[in-house]
Amino acid sequence: MIRNALIAALTLAGPGPAADTLAFRDVSVLPMSGTEVLQHQNVVIAGGRIRAIGPIASTPVPAGATVVDGRGRYLMPGLADMHVHLFGTGELPIFVGYGVLTVRDLNGSPQVLGWRRAVESDSLTGPRLIVSGPMIAGGDIPWSNKVTPATAVEAEAVVVAQHAAGYDQIKIYDGLSREVFDAALATAKRFGMLSSGHIPQAVGFDGVLASGMTGLEHLDKTVASVVGHDLDTLQIPGIADRIKRSGMWVTPTLESMIQLALIATGRYDSLINRPEALAAPAAIRDFWTSVSIRLKGNRPVQPGVRYNRWTEYQLRLAGALARAGVPLLAGTDLPNAVLVPGYSLQRELEAMVEAGLTRYQALEAATSAPARFMREAEDWGTVAAGQRANLLLLDANPLLGFETLGRPAGVVLRGRWLDSVAVTRLRAVP
Repeated sequence: MIRNALIAALTLAGPGPAADTLAFRDVSVLPMSGTEVLQHQNVVIAGGRIRAIGPIASTPVPAGATVVDGRGRYLMPGLADMHVHLFGTGELPIFVGYGVLTVRDLNGSPQVLGWRRAVESDSLTGPRLIVSGPMIAGGDIPWSNKVTPATAVEAEAVVVAQHAAGYDQIKIYDGLSREVFDAALATAKRFGMLSSGHIPQAVGFDGVLASGMTGLEHLDKTVASVVGHDLDTLQIPGIADRIKRSGMWVTPTLESMIQLALIATGRYDSLINRPEALAAPAAIRDFWTSVSIRLKGNRPVQPGVRYNRWTEYQLRLAGALARAGVPLLAGTDLPNAVLVPGYSLQRELEAMVEAGLTRYQALEAATSAPARFMREAEDWGTVAAGQRANLLLLDANPLLGFETLGRPAGVVLRGRWLDSVAVTRLRAVP
């Protein structure tokens, strides 16, 4: 790795850098390949990739490069929100403004694939989009964007079509028969497609764990499947051990559960009137009004409980998963429960710390872990020579507190520098 960085540095120091060469001078780097913070580094970017990273004394800044003063600042990989449901293109720049430079849409459509192409061609400002196919669900599921195969043959045809369309993974939802579930998973494996989703009742928790599905979405689905409403904390270590032995990834989506609990206990108005919520696109705000408002309530908070027992059981389980070594992904389940694009990922990371993760583990769930999940760790997720240049510049060390994530000093989006003025404008917060 060091040899490659030096070769890249020498190459860029030659006569005349590429027009898009960018350099961070004397910056602290949190590479997310370990907890160490690398002090006094130069980082050189060209062609959308990190070309060199190393100590300032041995890593030259190419003549003619755009130079960003990194003194007192921290450079880290851009964040990834690994569970969203996109409403429209209006929210995409907001993600970037909060340093969320990768987003996984878990109920995609041809329209979202079009947005992905537009982002990749730079005709639309937004994060990199990872897109699942429309959910594979039972016929009784009320959502409109779904496919409902009734037989193994139909399930195979659905996955074949989603692979051909260019989706990155399949999304398993509720209501599936065991036959349909098995056929969908087998076909996805045949094509090398990732898979994640819910726990169909006909398959069950242990059936899903044994299936080779890549990831579980939402810890409340696990809790409902294993213990129901008998929230026996003595079962938590066993649940964590079963998931660990299966090799499955988990996206807990804790913040959505926390905000649902807040909405039910009289705090909806305070959530929707936050500055970042007021600045959200109108379509999302309308969704919050039409859906979340039906969940409003003034239930008393139970003694000794911060949110409610259901939510706090999931927090305990998330902590147990981290201690057991289960790989976790940070995801918000936006737009549910007054979740704001970009901003709510910071809240999800804080919820993970509340659950018992270290700050490094929480940041890992939003940087290097998503790249490993996607089988692309050699391409993104860390700050290293050869990686994609999707980076976040901060005014403080995020390992000491996540508040700095909410106001980036700048981002590098596909190799292009956006300063604090530009990212503030993208957030559209008054």
